[in-house]
Amino acid sequence: MTSTSTTISSPASGTSSNRTGRGSRSRRPQLSPAQREAADAARAAKIAALHERIGEQVEQLTADPQWRAMLDAAAKFHTYSLNNQLLIELQAAGRGINPTRVAGFTTWKALGRSVLKGSTGLAVLAPCTYTPKDTPADTGTGQDTRRAAPAATTAAGIAGEPAGGDADQSARGRVLRGFRVAHVFDISQTDGDPLPDVRPELLTGDAPAALWDALAAQVATHGYTLTREHCGQANGLTDPAARTVRVRPDIADAQAVKTLAHELAHIECGHTADGYDYRGCRGRAEAEAESVAYIVTAWAGLDAGAYTVPYVAAWSAGDTDVVRAAAATVTAAARRILDHLDRAEATETPPGDGHSASPAGPVAQPGGARVLATG
Repeated sequence: MTSTSTTISSPASGTSSNRTGRGSRSRRPQLSPAQREAADAARAAKIAALHERIGEQVEQLTADPQWRAMLDAAAKFHTYSLNNQLLIELQAAGRGINPTRVAGFTTWKALGRSVLKGSTGLAVLAPCTYTPKDTPADTGTGQDTRRAAPAATTAAGIAGEPAGGDADQSARGRVLRGFRVAHVFDISQTDGDPLPDVRPELLTGDAPAALWDALAAQVATHGYTLTREHCGQANGLTDPAARTVRVRPDIADAQAVKTLAHELAHIECGHTADGYDYRGCRGRAEAEAESVAYIVTAWAGLDAGAYTVPYVAAWSAGDTDVVRAAAATVTAAARRILDHLDRAEATETPPGDGHSASPAGPVAQPGGARVLATG
């Protein structure tokens, strides 16, 4: 997905001339080889401890009954095919609806919510399937005369949709004969019990002094153009084909710089490299990138835990083994970024050309385009 560049500006966050937000000194003292080795060891230990802290906090979050309730509710919603997504978006736009959570009448009822009287459903295509027998019912004409039975409505949502599956995919063991029109409703068309939810909280306030510029310089070093533009429902987008990174312009500086660190982490972790299967490994990739962002911002004095922990928990499906298995990738990427920040601080060389975008990660797009998107 190619974006149009916009005028770029650095976020106004603090007055210190220090670019990384780590103290007021302008030049680091020269270290002896022994001192440098000790400092490197201390840094490695702190990075490892920060990453372990993410795993511990994810474990605590997923042990909360509210998390389990959220997962149970989420299991009742479906992942719709691209065609049905487009159908929903087009119809919703015509009615002034911004669709967020969509389900059938029965699903909303199971979740303790009722469709508002007079609401018009959003049409989608639901599969009609039948269960084949060993041999077709032959009438002598060579044609199968068995009728396809419309798939029954399930507690999981639209008729014929396997729980957690795609509305256009038939259930296991049944054969797709065709499609019928079914109707779904957005949450804004319903009323009732609030849905249990555990979401990342957008960070507020200022970013560590000049951390944005230092990270932006690293993005530029990788050959990416950085802009502040809308990113749909994501906070940031990285497009490896167009070599662009975007960050939403309407978020606080603290969130923006955290998102930029996340996008840079995607690059440093190899998620944008040719041949990397982002679609197939998206959960791990997002958990890795966000973990790196947490470490980098924590190093600069910004606590991103309110955003990072629910984000990593969601993308890792609450599996702390996934988080800890990424330790080598996460700690190596974080160390490279922090080493660059140290060098920038030590040399007092302004990062980039002074025109970097203010504080933005990857999403699979139609047509095979590979764009990384941060939620």
